[in-house]
Amino acid sequence: MASIFGFTYKSKAEREEEYQSYFKKIFPYGEPQKQKVEEILASLLNNNQGSRLMMHYVLIKEAMIDSEDKDYRALAAGVEKKKFVKLTPELKDCVRMLIYKDLAMDEGLDYPTAQELKEAVANKE
Repeated sequence: MASIFGFTYKSKAEREEEYQSYFKKIFPYGEPQKQKVEEILASLLNNNQGSRLMMHYVLIKEAMIDSEDKDYRALAAGVEKKKFVKLTPELKDCVRMLIYKDLAMDEGLDYPTAQELKEAVANKE
């Protein structure tokens, strides 16, 4: 890492190592875990904003991992201010439920489907 005029420059290897470390933090079971989450989120939205919802999801999940108190509502409110994607109350609840399932996930990667999430949210109302 070099610092010139107050700017820090990282080598390609340093950037890759940093990315891999972050990726492992968010998706400890690797690419299959990421793909499952992406599929569920895309199914929840049914439109072309899947990447925006994924960014929203990752930011909340990272905040949950880093937070000591794990106050989902406060952490999500901070991310929602960035307005990556417009969420209905049902979709917010589905994302919350998916994050909690994801944080408790094991190597089996037994995620609920988008429809199962929607049904679970509807039953809690």
